Amino acid sequence: MANRKRLSRPPRILIASDQNHGLRELEGFLGQHGYSVLRVYAGAPVLERAREVRPDVILLDARLADRDSLALGNALRDDPLIGTSTPILLMTTGHPTPRDHIAALRVGIWELLPLPLNPDELLLALDTYVRAKLEADGAPTEKVVDDLTGLYTAQGLARRARELILQAAHHNTSAACVMFAPALEGEPSVELLQVVGRTFQAGGRRSDAIGRVGQGEFAVVAPGTDAVGAVKLAERFRRAMPTPELRAGYDAVGNVRYTPVEPKDLLARAARALQLAKAEGKWIRAFG
Repeated sequence: MANRKRLSRPPRILIASDQNHGLRELEGFLGQHGYSVLRVYAGAPVLERAREVRPDVILLDARLADRDSLALGNALRDDPLIGTSTPILLMTTGHPTPRDHIAALRVGIWELLPLPLNPDELLLALDTYVRAKLEADGAPTEKVVDDLTGLYTAQGLARRARELILQAAHHNTSAACVMFAPALEGEPSVELLQVVGRTFQAGGRRSDAIGRVGQGEFAVVAPGTDAVGAVKLAERFRRAMPTPELRAGYDAVGNVRYTPVEPKDLLARAARALQLAKAEGKWIRAFG
């Protein structure tokens, strides 16, 4: 971050670890660079302390003795006082496998940090995450949840998609967007929209973001999902709601770290694929 002193308060970092790993030195290093660091030595108090101090970034040790770190990450993400916009990073030993990355992604871990940590590299990463968190906190208070369906609004989905694609990039994995619409003549009824909302909420993964993006159009942004996974996702929702039939369009990027994509472009390409599916009389269509 260009100048942390210009912030209204020091960025807050919560570290949960019962190991050493040079973390005492790291605490001092971050403090010297303008960060306020709170350390807890067990997993049990993390949720309570996070609610109290509202950290900008949370660092969890993968080897907490008293708590499964992935389950703790899941609980932190789902807590309304912490929320999905608070970056949660997991400190790991060894070299994480693709399966490790996907498991972490599914529970809301933004990035895996192999130990020992490089203080200078971590500082750059924390600056990026803090900037994203403060931007999310300072975003206009537009409605992010659709009253009718309980899903994200178009604005809320766009905001959440930015976070999910950033996570996918740090996990060196894929991301997809699938756009759906009921195959109807005319506009969908209020009752049908509510049914679609309930169906999508029940069938969606916690790591995905689902929104109503048009009068009768819905989108799922799915990190860790390639083109094959996007089709499977569409098929799952289609089975869950056989009447009326759903049409779908999708786009997927195999690795968003090496092929960066803007969330708005991913959504736009899925929307175009849905238009093509409608025009061609297909139930599903890929972009391109």
